[in-house]
Amino acid sequence: MHDFQVSVAQSPPFTLITLSGELDVLTVSMLREQVAPLLARPATRLLFDLESLRFIDSAGLRVLIDACVRTPPKDGDGAVCGMSPHMLHLFSLLGLTARLTMYPTRADALRHPAGMPAGAAEMN
Repeated sequence: MHDFQVSVAQSPPFTLITLSGELDVLTVSMLREQVAPLLARPATRLLFDLESLRFIDSAGLRVLIDACVRTPPKDGDGAVCGMSPHMLHLFSLLGLTARLTMYPTRADALRHPAGMPAGAAEMN
């Protein structure tokens, strides 16, 4: 049984999307339904909090990456935070740490919303 959950909240300057459980081909439609209208809004900066995400497959990665890179550049990139060491290793192997704005924690993202250097999450 999949227990994936997604919640959306405003946490200026971001729209915070908190993911928990397992994000895979069976649950990815739930994430797409939440993200699509957010991407249609002007000046939306997305922050995906992955702290409670236990698993992500290629379908989930695709939606996450697409959402982060489709955020209009003038508004800042989409970002991710709260990755486990295992997930951070996966993102690194796929070359995503250089493409995405990453924060070790949600608190770091809110303290430094302009972004950290690529791979900064690896330093902690």
